[in-house]
Amino acid sequence: MPTQQNPSLQVPPEVARYIKGSGLESKQFDFLIGDWDVDATRFKDDGTPLFKYMAAWNAMYLNGGRMVMDDFRALGPNGQPVSSFVTLRTYSEVTQRWELTGLQALQPAMQSEWHGVSKDGEMLLDATGKAPSGDLIKTRIRFFNISADAFSWESSMSLDQGKSWKKTAELRAVRVRKP
Repeated sequence: MPTQQNPSLQVPPEVARYIKGSGLESKQFDFLIGDWDVDATRFKDDGTPLFKYMAAWNAMYLNGGRMVMDDFRALGPNGQPVSSFVTLRTYSEVTQRWELTGLQALQPAMQSEWHGVSKDGEMLLDATGKAPSGDLIKTRIRFFNISADAFSWESSMSLDQGKSWKKTAELRAVRVRKP
């Protein structure tokens, strides 16, 4: 037999936020939802291309649109996945930004704090973390040229507390399938 709830009990604010569902900000990664073919380039420290490769990217909503989970898979010359990086993203009303975490399969985990904001039609992410060696690494990622069927992405890294930045990778994603 169900029990009646005590009307004098208060719902904690974090529970009330969850119950009301995903907010408008949670739609800022709508462009990423679906399946993507990717042309990517990694860069040397001097900014010249190190190598080019193909990748596949898949993103979907979790928890009623409250989170986005995506899996970026770099592909070898025969189309076989050679690495995978999974990211979880959620918009926090408390911090007024995206909170992210990620893990690369079969690789040491880099402990980092990822955050992001949507600004002027772009998604801007930044991270600060420590490599397995203990070195402090700052990373910036920018999603731009976003349309219904394509987007561009670039990543830069700093090893000197953000005094200088080097582009580490760029990609162009083209939609394969929309959910």
